[in-house]
Amino acid sequence: MTRKVLGGKDFDCFVGNSMIIVSEASVKITDGRKVTTTRGVPNGIVDGPVEAEVTLKLNHENFLILQAHAQQAGSWKSIEPIDISFTASVAAGDMVVDVFGCAPQLEELLNIKAEGGEENTFSIKCLVTSKDFVHINGVPYLTSDEVRNL
Repeated sequence: MTRKVLGGKDFDCFVGNSMIIVSEASVKITDGRKVTTTRGVPNGIVDGPVEAEVTLKLNHENFLILQAHAQQAGSWKSIEPIDISFTASVAAGDMVVDVFGCAPQLEELLNIKAEGGEENTFSIKCLVTSKDFVHINGVPYLTSDEVRNL
């Protein structure tokens, strides 16, 4: 018996309360932890800075959903950071990635081919600005010590 595994078609994406359909999406975390050494031999780890970003590749119809946020805010740069959620469910289990405080930036406004045959896509990069950062299936990426008193 073949079991369905988690794939891109299984995910729904919500930007704030708006559901959008993405052509491609990624969530990237940069964790600045570094190994400490004594005389060149590893002997521990020290925390460093963390950052994350979301990249959404959208067709025109779904780009217009985000454009409505920009129109309401008065400009693209005036959009307040917004939460983005990716949810999926298959027989093997659920997957939920919540990314908090995403500040959208237009990365690729046009991607057209003169000969046609391909849909124009838009690429939007969102920098994560919230101490809530990223949660994976409800589990925060950052420790409670890292975000204390923030």
